[in-house]
Amino acid sequence: MNREWLGEWQRLSPWAMLSLLLMQAAEQGRQHLPLLLGAGAGLTLLDAVGWRELLLAGAAGLFLALLLAWRYYLRFRFRIEEDVLVVHQGLFEHREFKLAARHVQQIAIRQPLHMRPFGVVEWQVVPMAGDAARIILPGIRQSTADALSARLAPAMPAPDTVQPPHYAVTVKGLLLHGLSSRSVIVAAAMLSPLVRPLERWLHDAAPSLALGDWLPNAPLLLAALGTLALFTLLMLLSIIATVWRYFGFRLVDDGGRQIQTRGLLQRQRQSLTLERLQVVEWVETGLGRLLGCGYLICHQFGGAVDEDRRFVVPGIIDGKQRELLPAFWPGVTWPAEWLAVSRYYQRVLLLRGGLLAVLLLAGGGALLGDALTAWQWLLLGGVLMALVVLGAHRRWRCQGWAHSGGYLWVRHGLLGRRTHVFALHKGISVDVRQSWLQRRRGLATLHLHLAHGRVALPFIEHATALLLADELLAACGPSSVVEIPGQVTP
Repeated sequence: MNREWLGEWQRLSPWAMLSLLLMQAAEQGRQHLPLLLGAGAGLTLLDAVGWRELLLAGAAGLFLALLLAWRYYLRFRFRIEEDVLVVHQGLFEHREFKLAARHVQQIAIRQPLHMRPFGVVEWQVVPMAGDAARIILPGIRQSTADALSARLAPAMPAPDTVQPPHYAVTVKGLLLHGLSSRSVIVAAAMLSPLVRPLERWLHDAAPSLALGDWLPNAPLLLAALGTLALFTLLMLLSIIATVWRYFGFRLVDDGGRQIQTRGLLQRQRQSLTLERLQVVEWVETGLGRLLGCGYLICHQFGGAVDEDRRFVVPGIIDGKQRELLPAFWPGVTWPAEWLAVSRYYQRVLLLRGGLLAVLLLAGGGALLGDALTAWQWLLLGGVLMALVVLGAHRRWRCQGWAHSGGYLWVRHGLLGRRTHVFALHKGISVDVRQSWLQRRRGLATLHLHLAHGRVALPFIEHATALLLADELLAACGPSSVVEIPGQVTP
């Protein structure tokens, strides 16, 4: 495929329309099917309308969807003008998008299972404006996608180019990532629409199933077994989701880019331009710290919130994050020693937690009244205060920072822990703030505004905060702003 071929107007593959219809049908079914089944609206509608009318309405809707898809196919076209991608699209409103190669942040190629027999892929490009300006070609030939990637990212290799990966996820790492990552929350969200229908089914079917004959009579044992079964199901679904997403994960170093390939049935290839990289985040959840597993997140400007679109390196075990970080930040080394924040931060956390515990006890006393005895209130208050003390101590212990080799490290957490590392010239803005307590103790809080949000470094020496702010300003140049209370910017 040469430059002249890409310079002509190209259309989507006809199979892309079929893919879009299937994806939209699956999305609508996922959103509305649990509601219809749970509330009984589907059966009510069927009784009121009838099978024939319902089938005719479905056929008419399918015919209308095919007409709209055909019109969308005719109006969608793209081409390369020198080093600029031009896309025309729109169903009823004509839109034109242009993206220069120098503004490309990330390129991703996805191939769902239903696209594989036709050799069609979904091609995505993220500009410097962020994920909100993402351009998607929903269905083009694999050869066309490779040619576009080569024109907009010349260093990106073809999929048949075999390069040894410098990181590949292991089976152990994949399983531990499924157990410790937030995929369990995704699994719980997937099951939430089915809770009410399942509850109604159990209520209606319990008399005929004679559940009382084989279930234990002890309520506590029954609750424990139910909780264990639910926890096991969520963990199993979390592992399945992780295997589905990250099976066969490989990370390849291609000079100025990091390229990952992953996916069980839906293969995906992402390229990350290192010069566009802003922050690398090392994440350990509470369970992940116990299992010794974590993952890396590479942040860019306007990065996606969805984990499936972010550049994530999963299932890192045995301290391999120390070896992987230099691949993203050349020359960076893991800090040998972390600097702690002032103990006054722990005292402030104790004060806040104590006030919250008192408010909770006062509200509980107003609502419950004499429902609890005096010793029960004392026991509840003691438990709350113990949680406050332990939480404040853990929060203070997890808070730390380090500065070495032109890189700043900031970590925080409670049960889990997050560590942010970035080059000083990658900062956007910084401000130094002082409360009345901090002014009396010569302390300050440094707020760092980075590409993925704000990171706070609380209760450090005021002189140290000003020194770090000056270094960030000197590294970033005139593009950053520092705000210091009590001083007027000329």
